[in-house]
Amino acid sequence: MSRQSIFISHATPEDNGFVSWLGARLELSGFSVWHDLGRLKGGDYFWDKIERAIRNESYRFLAVVSTVAVDKQGVKDEWALAQTIEKSMPGFVIPLRLDKYDFSLLPIGIHRKNVIDFANGWHAGLADLLDTLTEANAPKVAAPDPRSARHWLAEVKEGAILRTESKESLDSTWLSVVSLPPIETARILGSEREIKVTDLNRGIPWFEHEDRIVGFAKAADLVSNMSKSVMLKASAGVDSTMFIQSGATFGDKYVDAREARKRVANLVRQAWELAMEAKGLGVFEQAGGRKVFYVTPELTKGRGEKVAFIDVDGRKRRKGLNGRSEKKKANWCYAVGMVPQFDEPWRIELRATIVFTDEEGKPFDVPAKAHRLRMSFCRSWWNDRWRGFLRAFLAVVADGATEIQLPVGSGREVVVSATPIMFSSPVGLSDLAPSIDDDPVDEPDDELGEVDDFDADDVPA
Repeated sequence: MSRQSIFISHATPEDNGFVSWLGARLELSGFSVWHDLGRLKGGDYFWDKIERAIRNESYRFLAVVSTVAVDKQGVKDEWALAQTIEKSMPGFVIPLRLDKYDFSLLPIGIHRKNVIDFANGWHAGLADLLDTLTEANAPKVAAPDPRSARHWLAEVKEGAILRTESKESLDSTWLSVVSLPPIETARILGSEREIKVTDLNRGIPWFEHEDRIVGFAKAADLVSNMSKSVMLKASAGVDSTMFIQSGATFGDKYVDAREARKRVANLVRQAWELAMEAKGLGVFEQAGGRKVFYVTPELTKGRGEKVAFIDVDGRKRRKGLNGRSEKKKANWCYAVGMVPQFDEPWRIELRATIVFTDEEGKPFDVPAKAHRLRMSFCRSWWNDRWRGFLRAFLAVVADGATEIQLPVGSGREVVVSATPIMFSSPVGLSDLAPSIDDDPVDEPDDELGEVDDFDADDVPA
């Protein structure tokens, strides 16, 4: 009998979840996998069947090492048998570490092998394992069939969410960067360096690089903007696209493409923050120093409290972006942070959170209190609600337009789409349902077993 299978030895039932995940992916990669999750039927003399599979049918033996597996007698027996076969088939045993078990405590036959580590990430371990099996020329079936992996799936329960063959559009939290102004520079006159950001010079985005001040504004306006901080002389600039893709030399100092992307992202972040401040959004600095901007009640009063926006399905909807819980004596406000990215596609990635303020509108300065409120208020908020929040927020900052203009000086602007990037999936899920206009939010039970009548849409601050 030829050896065609990959045998997975593991602790049952403790490591069954991992083996189901691994076995399915190996079979989808074209390998035949021997396992005991469904192969051993009632009445089978299981050890005879396992021994036959290891001795005669398996090309490689995957020893799943975990703190549970090492104490299982059945696992030890399988490992012992595999080590005898290893003597005539070098490379037969491949240890996989599933958790942080100390490999120095293993039997010598397993300990001396090179381990594939799944403890720091299953997908990383899978990539290493597939490379190892490929290098070993492990047999594959002629044409992998996704249906062959179905036996790894748990039994489907009534009402379960299933994959469908219908295409599905996926909303994102990414906004396309539509256009960037050119990069311009001004040379620092003299030896002064590490120029400080002040209230006078932070009106436009800029950064310092060696003997240059660099920004999107015209060089002459960079000189004017920094006049109270440092003496400058207008110098040469570079096209933004060229800078991002290839880098550039400023003076005698080269900026490579990787660093250029970071520098441009810094300028765009500054432009975003300045624009949000100019629109009157509240600002809150998170523990890591990143600023998030939130929609204050004052911003939405002129809009009838709720904000009108066009949802992903094309329908016009309205959403409240702030509210109040009288019981908790706290206001909540939807807030957004942003991270520019200049790999493809050029975009800004929006990160949503909720900022809590006191009765005077001042954000709570005790992180633990804000965290408790966030866990209580937001625990039952699902993707549909967060998507509505984001689109309503974008309607506010874009003033209902299709693009967001971020001024950078000299009458120039960074232009960002006000509509999130959409992705298309060739398959979907069976729970896809249309959004509803008003979806009340109930605050979950708090530590005292009480429930607030808290509604994100219907209780404005």
